[in-house]
Amino acid sequence: MTDVRTRPAGPDDALVVAGLTLQCALHRGGAPEPGFLDRFARAWSTQVRTRPAWIAEVGDQHAGYLQAAVVPALPWPGRRDTAGILLVDTFFVRPTHRGISVGEFLLRAAVEWSRGEGLAEVRMTAGRFTRPMVERVGFVPHDAAHHLELS
Repeated sequence: MTDVRTRPAGPDDALVVAGLTLQCALHRGGAPEPGFLDRFARAWSTQVRTRPAWIAEVGDQHAGYLQAAVVPALPWPGRRDTAGILLVDTFFVRPTHRGISVGEFLLRAAVEWSRGEGLAEVRMTAGRFTRPMVERVGFVPHDAAHHLELS
């Protein structure tokens, strides 16, 4: 079995998270952009607490990452729970590291962190290839979500 390690990304990992973000974008059909790594690293490093990320490593390679946003809840009449939620917005496993549970390790790390932070829920969109893995971790399908792209 391959040794997959996950860890929360910290401020010193800003360029690693930037590099994985660029790899994800290129894999999804994006184009390289001059200065992106530095621009992303600067922006993300100011938001580490509200935009947590986890890095997966296999051997000496970065195998993938998961990035999310913490959305604090506002008070609601009759509800004491104001813990908030974690919204997974980027979830990427490098193609050379797929099929060895890297994604599952990343998702489980984010879920455990969310529990430790007292958050009420973790939400993410799962495509047809990731749905079985997401459901193994304990997520349930929810078909009420819609979205509208504004650009």
